[in-house]
Amino acid sequence: MYGTRVEEAQGGVLRPPPISKPDAEFEAKLGVQFMEGREGILVTELNELFEKVGFPRRDPDRLKIALENTYHVIWVRSTRQSRLAKNGQMIGFARATSDGVLSATVWDVAVNPAWQRSGLGRALMERLTKKLVEDGIPTITLYAEPQVVGLYEKLGYVRDPEGIRGMAFQRKKKDKAGAGALLRV
Repeated sequence: MYGTRVEEAQGGVLRPPPISKPDAEFEAKLGVQFMEGREGILVTELNELFEKVGFPRRDPDRLKIALENTYHVIWVRSTRQSRLAKNGQMIGFARATSDGVLSATVWDVAVNPAWQRSGLGRALMERLTKKLVEDGIPTITLYAEPQVVGLYEKLGYVRDPEGIRGMAFQRKKKDKAGAGALLRV
């Protein structure tokens, strides 16, 4: 899915989705903390999270450069030891690239499968979208797996606005039969 938060009523004011649960509630009930920025992110730990959610492992040097060139990063870490995570472990992540004034694109939204359905994915997107809207960015786009399209629509993202289709120019990888198959974004 290609999605975008478009200005309300074509030229109206873009409002961020409301924050449905405050950070303090996540801390008290789940023992997690939202972090902003790249500081404290270990590329190896981020790659482990990506693998757990089915994303491809990325070259660590390239992933480091991607993070350095990211407009905004928000991530979630455990604040206590539990059967689901070690104290301080990264359990969720989202980032956006942007020119800072006209548009932004959300990438790499990931929540550790053990923590999915706890509201963390929604919370990451609410906070990331809020930051982008508060920065005055009028168009926010993303690509989504079919199983999470509903979540993004609840947050105000619109599927294929005005017939616009997202496209990607990227390498092909070999499938089992040896024929080329397009990599998923």
